Amino acid sequence: MELYHYRYKKLDYILEEVEQKNAYINEYRLIYRSPYPTGIKTNDRVNVRLFLNKNKSKKNTTYIKNNHILILIHGFSSKNKSMDNYYRFIDKMNENNLSCAFMNLPFHLNRTPDGEKSGKRLLYFDDMETLQFFHQCVVDVKKLISILTKILTFKRIYICGISLGSMVSLITMANDNRISKGVFIIGGGNWEEIHWKGILRFALKGNCTCGEKKYKDKTNREACREIYSTFPIFLKKIKEIKPDKIRMDLKNLPDLKRVTTKMCFLCDPLAFAYRIQPEKVLMINSKFDFYFSKDSSEQLWEELGKPKILWLNKMHSSKILTDKKIIKEITSFL
Repeated sequence: MELYHYRYKKLDYILEEVEQKNAYINEYRLIYRSPYPTGIKTNDRVNVRLFLNKNKSKKNTTYIKNNHILILIHGFSSKNKSMDNYYRFIDKMNENNLSCAFMNLPFHLNRTPDGEKSGKRLLYFDDMETLQFFHQCVVDVKKLISILTKILTFKRIYICGISLGSMVSLITMANDNRISKGVFIIGGGNWEEIHWKGILRFALKGNCTCGEKKYKDKTNREACREIYSTFPIFLKKIKEIKPDKIRMDLKNLPDLKRVTTKMCFLCDPLAFAYRIQPEKVLMINSKFDFYFSKDSSEQLWEELGKPKILWLNKMHSSKILTDKKIIKEITSFL
């Protein structure tokens, strides 16, 4: 299976209009099947909320004012009852003449399996399950773009993600040239940095050593350091390979497979950042981020070719989305 790619014969989807709360916005619920099914019905049903700007000056006619839409990707463990900051952000984007599509990530929000909490399953994933999660995220967004361009003719499609959503957004943009610009908020790269230099070292339960004998006498930290010793070589080698040649199992690329000590290398934003032109990117990061260290964010900034980056004196929180300065910077950039 080609990594971050899907083939389709028919774009199946359901588009439902919801109660209109704003005279200038048409709100819809879009539902479609994930191109990468996991066998869990709730998770494989992708949920998207659409907030489309409409022109009220023409009677009985609804159409997009500027033909631009922003796809918004939320962060890890987001809950339905804590979405206010996201919807305030969407309101501000609408006010600035941008339509929005807000997609639920796998195993989150309306895609959470019964008896589970939004996103918590990810804490127990090993490296292969983590890669499969990111693959599903990316192909879900790519199918969303295909549906959006079928429903309406958008001249420009933008993507914006926060935290985990920033990682998904970057990898998606690197693998889909239909996306014109990307805004990556409080994110970074290098899984070793993310895992061990922030609060995730206390939260992640998955063990990427998977009981391998060679790591038997080592702590998880020591094992991870050894695993990531080949990561710089991996970053060099993956840049030499055409994107459409990369399969999830890497069986066709023995040289790359040899230095891919763990499959999470293939869902590290650093591996794909080189494909994106720096002028198409805005990074927004926090000096006090307890998930993504400054080193993690700066490594990503370097791999992206040093795009514009804003450093905030704020904590890692979706409240960043309501900051007036940030709203102004994002709308100006887009």
